[in-house]
Amino acid sequence: MQLTSCLTGSEWASNGPQTPAQRFYQAFTHAIESSALSSYDNHKFFSDRATFHNQNGVDYQGGEIWPWITLVFDQFERLEFDLLSIWEFRNDDGSIHFIAQAMQRIWAPGNDGTSPTVDVSLCVISRIGPSTSNEAPEGLQFQEAWFSWDTYKLLPYFPGVLCLLAQPKSSFRKNHARMAHAIG
Repeated sequence: MQLTSCLTGSEWASNGPQTPAQRFYQAFTHAIESSALSSYDNHKFFSDRATFHNQNGVDYQGGEIWPWITLVFDQFERLEFDLLSIWEFRNDDGSIHFIAQAMQRIWAPGNDGTSPTVDVSLCVISRIGPSTSNEAPEGLQFQEAWFSWDTYKLLPYFPGVLCLLAQPKSSFRKNHARMAHAIG
């Protein structure tokens, strides 16, 4: 494993992403910040064989990942990522070990002001590799990802998010089926 890039948040803000993996990650964060999460193809960012490790010990596979992300993040009025640092390593197999630290600025429904309702620290550790989809930014997709964020700070504003994060996968599947039925 070899370090190929390290950026501070201010370097990111001044110069933008410098590598294909950083441009891929930027496209991912822009999708999460979007108010139209459900319009994104769930295979655009995650490979069919990807594993997403939720901080409660539940793993989501391939096509389960984006619906889970949509269910969680659609509860926010608005979301912005304030990047603090990025480390990018090239693995011996050519994949990329990508670590990002950020602050998530989260607005609760009804907060249309300029100040977020709550700021939550986030750490993403991931393995990024060649895409299995022609739609993937930079020809890359997450192969594996671990998201860790301070969800306790969300409790006063988003108790539903914490319920989603704490439930077993079988409950997620039931909630996702109900949500899909209600939408369409």
